[in-house]
Amino acid sequence: KLEKAPLLENEIEYKPIPVKELLKEMKNLSTLMVDLAYLSVLYNDVELAWEVYELEKRIDYLELLLTMQASLATRNVRDAEKIVSIHRLATASNKVSDAAADIAGIVLSKTGLPPLSIVDLFPKDSMVAKIVVPDNFQARGVKIRELIDELKVILNIMVIRRERNWILEPDENFVLRSGDVLLVEGTENSINLLKKYFNIPVTKPYAEKAVEYRRIAEGLYQLKNTSQVMLDLAYTALLTKSEEFAEKIEELEDYVDRMAKSFELEVILHEKLSAMEKLNIVSIAVSSENIADAALEMVEPLLKGLEPHPIIMDVLWETEERISVIEMDETDEGKTLTELGYGDRGITVLAVRRGDKWFITPPYTGFKVKSGDILIVKYFSESEEIVEELEKEEDREEMIEEIQEEEWEE
Repeated sequence: KLEKAPLLENEIEYKPIPVKELLKEMKNLSTLMVDLAYLSVLYNDVELAWEVYELEKRIDYLELLLTMQASLATRNVRDAEKIVSIHRLATASNKVSDAAADIAGIVLSKTGLPPLSIVDLFPKDSMVAKIVVPDNFQARGVKIRELIDELKVILNIMVIRRERNWILEPDENFVLRSGDVLLVEGTENSINLLKKYFNIPVTKPYAEKAVEYRRIAEGLYQLKNTSQVMLDLAYTALLTKSEEFAEKIEELEDYVDRMAKSFELEVILHEKLSAMEKLNIVSIAVSSENIADAALEMVEPLLKGLEPHPIIMDVLWETEERISVIEMDETDEGKTLTELGYGDRGITVLAVRRGDKWFITPPYTGFKVKSGDILIVKYFSESEEIVEELEKEEDREEMIEEIQEEEWEE
């Protein structure tokens, strides 16, 4: 699906690809790369780690094309001011991809890490799994869409490896066959249903961690999770033009820096880890810091009073992982975010706007919504129909425009 990126700088030449399409691919790939990098570590998968490296080259190539295309689109001072946000989104995506490649490099170095499991790095509502379609798979002609419809779940099949070939973000009409290796993201329940469909034993990934590595695993999870939440909030800041979100990211970046230093010291002093294991764990922590830095870089123009380019809203609505809005009505009044049931439908609530007040990353079990609240939500493209049922696209566009006007006037 992806054109091979030139490996040498002198092979690169201008191509008339729209800025929006370049940004969409950069965001899609950089987001994907982070999960693939961590999966390569968890499964010690050298081939997957190499694929992350190849994608990093692709991102470098796309950023150069975008720089040329954006330069041609700049006609006056107003254009130049707005184009800054596009450049920053592109460079931040590249920085995220560099961090992912650094994590994958640990696998390629073959120097080792202490035992980690999926539970150590991924939350229950956004698990990832590596599933091999068995040789005795009875429905060889099943398409991805047919599979998801039959299971009645939301799953994001990130990558399929078929023999020596990789298929990134496969189409819903892609036909599965025996031997395919699926890298899938979803809730614990949806992934377990997929395993049962393939007659694969369902194991309990949330077993107790080894005592000697528990704090290391928890520290890595906190760094990874916080840096990725920061990216979500950065995209939200660009979508809503909210300086409050940008300031929150600034606070979180300082928090991640302090947390990383404390964690790295704890790793260095750990008695059970070898010197190489310590080095590799610290490298992952540094990569998480770099992702947090990328989130801050993304919103720095907003903090300096530069308005985000309108094209960014289109990008965030059309990528594989999307940001949008849903308004609460009388039937939702008094429900907690958990009781809304969005998690089982592949939708994550990032923030709530009530009047002119923001509740950023509110607690799922304690926060109760009111009629008129506007939820900022994240979801995969597979959930687009569900989001459309909850809130029509034209209504979502109108709500976003109103929020943008109110935030920018402030």
